[in-house]
Amino acid sequence: MTLIVALIVIALVLFFLEIFLPGGILAVVGAGCLLGASYLTYEEYGVVAGAGVLVGSGVVSLVFFFLELQLLKSTRFGGFLRSEGSIQGGSNAPAGDDSLVGKQGTALTTMAPSGRVRIDGRNYEAAAQGGYVAKGTSIEVVRVESFKLIIKPLS
Repeated sequence: MTLIVALIVIALVLFFLEIFLPGGILAVVGAGCLLGASYLTYEEYGVVAGAGVLVGSGVVSLVFFFLELQLLKSTRFGGFLRSEGSIQGGSNAPAGDDSLVGKQGTALTTMAPSGRVRIDGRNYEAAAQGGYVAKGTSIEVVRVESFKLIIKPLS
């Protein structure tokens, strides 16, 4: 009888800890403890007692689970575990618009194939169409992609 009660208590503790260490392993071990307690009860006291322990311990587990959720909602410790903040952010600004196509400028960095270029006094992220452009080379914008210009060196 002591082993049966101990297995049920261990299962309840494992279910309690599953809230803090999610992953399902503790719940599976806890369910195994409940099944083991039910089997031991069946072996010692019969089918009705075994089924009673299984159903009763399952109901008690669910009740404790919902009580735990309510306590965590209303306590300071639960507030520590719960995140109520928000994440602020945005996406990168586009490199430019199609009006830059055909404009000329200068490579500010060696581009192999990416780097920075200056066009009309503004700096842009760019990628060289041919793969390599030396620093200081005159360039022309071929097309505009989402976050960079595609350029080619002027001959």
